Amino acid sequence: MRVIILAAGQGFGLDGMVKSLVRAPHDGRRLLERMVDAFKAHEITVVVGYRAVAIMEAFPELNYVYNADWATTNNSYSLGLALNEQPCYVVSTDLVFEPALVAELDCAAPNLAVTRCHENRIPTSVQCLLDGNRIVEFYVGPLRHPGDPEAIGMFKISDPALLRAWRRNCLKHGNYFAAQNLPVGEIAPIVAHDVGQHPFYEINNPVDYLRALRARRSAGAAHR
Repeated sequence: MRVIILAAGQGFGLDGMVKSLVRAPHDGRRLLERMVDAFKAHEITVVVGYRAVAIMEAFPELNYVYNADWATTNNSYSLGLALNEQPCYVVSTDLVFEPALVAELDCAAPNLAVTRCHENRIPTSVQCLLDGNRIVEFYVGPLRHPGDPEAIGMFKISDPALLRAWRRNCLKHGNYFAAQNLPVGEIAPIVAHDVGQHPFYEINNPVDYLRALRARRSAGAAHR
């Protein structure tokens, strides 16, 4: 199965840094390095844009797609450039997780979005409206229901027709978030897969980084 890592954005929330080259506070490894390790059994393609050469120089062994319009489009357009009919994972570059989560997803439903319920959501978080565990709508903004989980930016899509439709939507509406262009309820069911107890966090801004840094220090103090 392919893995498409979305890494074209400038990372304004992280002082303009290249997100994929940021080091995870808890172990000091670059975010893209950690993803390559987590998905080592899969074929990896990275969509690059901002400071593309820096990423390709650091990881020359990977496959790349270049989004020349990275400055004026959202991650939907990056995804549209990379999608085809081959089953794939789609992952945002600012996520931190372990290989055990990928191993679980490999055995899970063929079409899914990884989700979690938590209180610290930003205004641009993508929420999921559910019918049971089936996603009926992705939406951005305030929660409509307290139990609506957040789509964290990690998907597994296997249905060829669903992939074709997702690609069309992404290229047509390139300024949306990728989740907003994923057709739900039209072609094949897409289920919510809760991240559960797997270690997970994201580094989207300095607050995220500081939170992870503090968690590392607390864990270190607890083991002394």
